[in-house]
Amino acid sequence: MQKFYDTEFIKGAGIILFLALLFFIAWTDYKTKRIPDRYTAAVLLLSMLSGWIYPSISLQERVAGGLGVSGVLLLLSTAKPGCFGGGDIKLMAATGIGIGWSRNLWAFVLAVLMAGIYVGCHLLLGRKKWENSFAFGPFLCVGIIAAIFWSDYLTEWFLRG
Repeated sequence: MQKFYDTEFIKGAGIILFLALLFFIAWTDYKTKRIPDRYTAAVLLLSMLSGWIYPSISLQERVAGGLGVSGVLLLLSTAKPGCFGGGDIKLMAATGIGIGWSRNLWAFVLAVLMAGIYVGCHLLLGRKKWENSFAFGPFLCVGIIAAIFWSDYLTEWFLRG
């Protein structure tokens, strides 16, 4: 029987909670085009606690993860208001602290690719117009999940050419 304080149990419970939060964020953003601050705050709390459970991600990687992608999103949304919402920016900052800069970058790249395919298909089928907005949070959440589990493989594939 697993002990409550067993590290593997805590890691597993943390990952399940993190994935559940990402699901709620994706669903809520899809339905409302808003990411509630309470969900982002919960992700931030888990990300900060993950430093004790996953010490292999250094403090420098975590800080860069929190500032990197979210900083770029903030600059883009300042230059072109409305292109990214504040919830998207906060979500990437919160997850970056937990998963580090390289995984957060992969999460964003994958989200952009998936959103591009989604928008392209909808434009081709005439379901959306170029001016229409859409929730980007679900794509970020799927990208984050993919990056958590497969970023090492993606990086190896990318560097191999």
